[in-house]
Amino acid sequence: MAKAGMRRPDPREPHGTESNKKQHFNKNDAPPVPEIQGKAKYGNKKAKQIIINAIHHKELE
Repeated sequence: MAKAGMRRPDPREPHGTESNKKQHFNKNDAPPVPEIQGKAKYGNKKAKQIIINAIHHKELE
């Protein structure tokens, strides 16, 4: 039973389900970006340029 001063909710009205909405968008198909490692990750100075060797570069193509 409802307490004094509280209105009774209509059973046909949505209550408590307003936030249960599914997101309708496709999964991300892009591969994850590799993480920055070493001093570049934890330091506050500018990091040196990343040098990719020829073997690693061929794997990426």
